[in-house]
Amino acid sequence: MTRPLIISDCDGVLLEFIDPFVAYLDEVHDLTLKLTSFALVGNIRDKDDQPVAAERFPALLDGFFTTHMPTQTPIDGAAHGLATLAQDCDVIILTNIADHHAVSRTLELAQFGMPYRVIGNHGPKGGPILALLDEFQPSAAVFIDDLPPHHSSAKALVPHVHRLHMVAEESLRTLIPPAADAHVRIDDWHQALAHIQTVLKG
Repeated sequence: MTRPLIISDCDGVLLEFIDPFVAYLDEVHDLTLKLTSFALVGNIRDKDDQPVAAERFPALLDGFFTTHMPTQTPIDGAAHGLATLAQDCDVIILTNIADHHAVSRTLELAQFGMPYRVIGNHGPKGGPILALLDEFQPSAAVFIDDLPPHHSSAKALVPHVHRLHMVAEESLRTLIPPAADAHVRIDDWHQALAHIQTVLKG
């Protein structure tokens, strides 16, 4: 019998992103992030409080992952939750990160007790989830992500996958509304673990 499959996002679900990214912007570029809405592009400001041009964002994000990925810390309960699930499930980390950062991210997660396969992705996640289902042929699957558009993509291509919307970073919880295309919104890993276990029991 095939095992269930857990497909989880990384930043904002397994690892803190906002605080380390804000520190990087300040220390390296003398910039700041003002989260008046949930959008990184447009909310990055210079010392005169002027928005940084959108075309600069990819390089800023790449620079963060190149030099400051080690400053990220795990979300409370994430390592324990995945380790508990991994006893009976396969676990894949599906993260929108440049391919050349995937090895570093794998090592980063492993040092926090999350030694799972990392897949770098670009854009919507429904397609990669479908490919993983074809590869693993799981008895059941759960997808965890903090961004509503990824749940919409998953619903469109793999509607039978259970979609858990998790915004684990407290600074973003009031800025990101519940994903309309997720089955449930749970922002705490301890509660999410119990929910996933119930889902997988059928």
